[in-house]
This record gives sequence, structure tokens and C-alpha cells, in this order.
Amino acid sequence: MSLCINPNCLNPDNPDNLLRCQSCGSELLLEGCYRVTRPIGKGGFARTFEVSDSGKLKILKVLTLNEPKAVLLFQQEAEVLKRLNHPGIPNAEDYFQFFPQNSQDPVHCLVMDKIDGENLHEWLEKRGNRPISEKQAILWLTQLANILHEVHQQQFFHRDIKPSNIMLTADGQLVLIDFGIAREITETYEKKQVAGEITRFVSDGYAPLEQINGRAVLQSDFFALGRTFVHLLTGKYPLDLMADPYGDPYTADLNWRDEANHISPFLGDFIDHLMMRPVKDRPANTQVILERLSEVKETLYPMKLTNLNLFKPQYTLNTKTISLERILGSWNSVHSGAILSLAISRDGQTLASGSNDKTIKVWNLNSRKEVRTFTGHATQVNSVAISPDGQTLVSCGYDKKIKIWNVNNGEEISSIIVNFDVISVAISPKQQTFITGSSNGQVALFNLKAGEYIRTLTTHESRVSSLAISSNYVASGSWDATIKVWPKSTFAGHLKGISSVAISSNQQILVSASEDTTIIIWNLDTGEQIYTLSGHSNPVNCVAISPDGQTVVSGSDDEKIKVWDLSNGQEVYSINAHLDGVNALVFTPDGQTLVSGGKDTTIKVWRMD
Repeated sequence: MSLCINPNCLNPDNPDNLLRCQSCGSELLLEGCYRVTRPIGKGGFARTFEVSDSGKLKILKVLTLNEPKAVLLFQQEAEVLKRLNHPGIPNAEDYFQFFPQNSQDPVHCLVMDKIDGENLHEWLEKRGNRPISEKQAILWLTQLANILHEVHQQQFFHRDIKPSNIMLTADGQLVLIDFGIAREITETYEKKQVAGEITRFVSDGYAPLEQINGRAVLQSDFFALGRTFVHLLTGKYPLDLMADPYGDPYTADLNWRDEANHISPFLGDFIDHLMMRPVKDRPANTQVILERLSEVKETLYPMKLTNLNLFKPQYTLNTKTISLERILGSWNSVHSGAILSLAISRDGQTLASGSNDKTIKVWNLNSRKEVRTFTGHATQVNSVAISPDGQTLVSCGYDKKIKIWNVNNGEEISSIIVNFDVISVAISPKQQTFITGSSNGQVALFNLKAGEYIRTLTTHESRVSSLAISSNYVASGSWDATIKVWPKSTFAGHLKGISSVAISSNQQILVSASEDTTIIIWNLDTGEQIYTLSGHSNPVNCVAISPDGQTVVSGSDDEKIKVWDLSNGQEVYSINAHLDGVNALVFTPDGQTLVSGGKDTTIKVWRMD
């Protein structure tokens, strides 16, 4: 199916092999690459379609009102989206004008990323309007505050935050849609003045009084954010919770906390703070919001240590943690998306983190301060590695690029374009080469200094999710449920995909983690399974071996870090480490410190006694 977007076309349906509409003669392959496949929705003055760009599905938004004010706002939406760079904001790829056959009036078009998921209004209805948990609310509040920071930094504000404008993706990421001034022309606002004059729009139940009066400010978004979580935490539309059902909907108080008695007063007070009537009484900015959220998290979810094996008390994770998000003082110094990868330099001074916010951050572990941020990837940063001398960093992502950076000054040394998404990277101990694992199952060898491909070491039947390298071996874990140890053999034992592999410092042990919730300890020389470790209740995302080879730590989607005795496979300790899945773990070279990164966007530093 190929649809014609000429608003005057009488029969827009066409076969997908035509270049022009068989009814009106207008072009079907827009800009030579976008073919409209199906309508998605309409509202206000815009329609949305699904389009195919060489097989990749995207969203096309088409303006249906060709008036100067509407066109200006639509163009501003395109500019805003292009300027914002965050996994929680749709990426605007293209803006163009389409001229239908025999028409002088252009159709204004905006192409954006397709967000696979459902909005929170739909999501809540499908679960019978059952309120979300306190823990879920804190996670989502943190995500949305980070997204709003990106918007506010560009001197824009959303003006219409509510559940139907927040998408939930399959990986748990929230995406804010239809935002900023452009939102004023596309959906459910009420138009108060004629075209060409200042236009005012509101969403009843979510907009604050100052916005009703045409004086919206940045803090208006905070009021709407609070009302959104009233809806999510009660399962009820905010105006259904009015203390006086006959009162003014824009000034009436809400009796919402009686309907959300499953949350603590700490969170309730925080949400009420967002919804204070006077603007001056709300949080001043998103930094204040994130600092308050961090305080709420620390109050409600202090790190608790659970001793699961009283016979092995010598391995201890202190209950005191250092959260980089908190100690750095400025929330700008943390990632705004899930932490996907961590790496530490051989001297233990430098930590690098890669995130799905498309950035890499470099930290000084001693001072607990951010040194610099690397930007350049167009997608999430899947993996980072630091050379043994601490001078070079290699990163990779879903943008089919491998980037080599100078750690000291943050300059990009080279960018290698490959044919497949790159998921994992590791640098050899001699720092002459590095290896990559890709979505096509290929494990490739590159020259680090020249940034040039050398050869393919091995190939899996599915994507390579993790790599480990030592002076003698390269181990690759794949979603085909196997581990290939080059140049030796293939290890098979897991029931599902491999998420992480690690090699001990003496090169005698290999440890693997899997989606099947288990960890396997292998004899690296013979391929024999020594122990299978069971204890996590969800997929295990990461493993690390202590430098002395005595301990294995694992992180899982069950939000726990577990400590295991490598000599006997026994679980030593388990700790509820993050508010969401644990994605990355790395030891400092002296083995005294462990760093973890989570889907909750935080990095934590743990002292190993």
C-alpha cells in the first residue's frame, strides 16, 4: 500500500510499486525516499502517517492548515526537535514541503523517529486504571525530569504534559511527544483567539492557572508533571478528584492523596510541591527537582545489605554508597538515560560511562567529578573501553560507527563506519588492537592507532552482546546462546542469549551471564562447566571478576548485585543496588572498589572490604 497525501485526492490508495498517484498524479515517493504506508492518526491541524524509508519505518506529520500562524508554529516544532538530543525526545530527521499535482499550495511535512510503544493513558487503561507503584513513579519522574531539563535548556517548555503525551517503549524508556510551541497546533488544546494573534491552549485538569491566563512559564510544566502523576498514582483523571466537585476546575484543590495511600508522605509532599498554585512556590528548575527526587529515593530506599551465606562473611559490600549523581552536586553531571557500559583505566583514576542518552562521560574517580562529556554518536552508546595507558577511549553504538577518542582533551581521533550496528568493544592489553562485536554476529579485529579493520576473528549466528580480551584469548558472548573463545573453541551451556562474559586475570576462568537468569563458571582451557550459579530472578546483564580472581559479582534486571565465591560457586551477599536493572559492573584494578551502572540512570561506587 502506498498512500497519497494530497489533501484533495479522491482516491489516495495506491499499489506500492507506483511513483505517482493513479488518481491525482501526485508524487508517492516523497523526497525520493519516503513512501507513506498507512495513516496513524489526526487531530487539531495535523495528520500523522507511517512511512517507509528504504524499509525503515518512520513517522510523517503533515500540517493540514495552510495558514501563516500554523505554518510558523509547525516549522518551529521541526527546529526544536532538531536541536534536542535525548532518548526521551523524538528525533526530527527531515522537514520539507510537498507540492501536490496541479497545486501551488505546499503541504508542510515533518519526518520523525517512529516510537514503538503506547502512551501512558492507553497503558493505564489497558491495566484497568490500576495505579502505578511508588517505585515506578520515582523512576518515571526521574526520566521525565531529565527530559524536561533538555527541553528547558533550549529555552522551550512543553505546555501540555499529560499521560497521553508520554510514550512508554518496550525497554522502559519514556518519550515525551507533541511538545513545545508546536504542540499548540496539533492536538487537544482549545483555541482561544483568532489566527494571527497570540494563541492560548490548555488541557483541562493538567494546565496551571497561569497558563489558562496566557502566561505560561517553565514551572508550568512542573504543575502538569505533578497532575500527570496524580493521574498515574490514583488511576483517576485529576478533575475527578476535586475536593469541591462544583468548584472552579482551575483553582480547586484535589483530594488525591486519599486515593494514593500506597505511597509515602515523602513522595506525596514532593508531588504537591510540583503543583503549588503560586509559581514561586514550585521548584525553581529541573535541577532542584532531581535533587529532591534523589532525597526521596535515599529516604525510601536506603541501600540494605542481605547476608545470604553466614559461613562466608569475609566478603562485604558496605551499606554506604557513593552515588555520583548525588555527590557531584550538579545533576548536569549525570546521564539522562540508562547506563549501558562502564570502563576503568589501569591506574584506577579514570571512569568512563556510556549511556542511551547518546553521550560518553569521563569521571575522575578520586575527586568524584566529571572531567568531560563526549558527544558524537547518533544513537545510544552501547559499549566503551579505555586503553591500558588511559589515553584512548573506544566507543560504539547502533549508528554503525566506532569512535576513537583522546581521553585527555575529548577530541575525536577517528570515526569508523561499518555495515552493522556495533554492540560491544574491547581493547587488547598491549593496546595495539581492539575488537568489536556486531549485530551480524561478527567479531572483528582493528588497529587501534590507525583505526583500520584488520580481519574477522570469528562469527556467531546472532548478535555479539559482550566481549572479553586477555593476552591470550578473545571471548565473545552472543544471543545465539554460545560463547566463542578465540582461537580455541565454542562453549555452549546457557539456554538463552549471553549478555556478558569476563576472563580472570590468570586466564584460567571464564564467567558468563545470560538472559536465562544464570551465571556459568567455565574452565577456560578445557571448556568444562565448573559451576552454574542460580539466584537472580531476572536476566543477568553483567558480570565482573575481581582482580585477585576470588570473587565474581553479577548485576541483573532484578535490580540486585550479587557477590559469589569463585572457588566454590556459593553466593556470599546480595544487595538491592539500583531502582531498575543493573546494566554494568567494573572493578578498580586494586579490587577495593566496584562501580555499577543502572537503567535508573545512576552510577554507584561501592567499597569492597
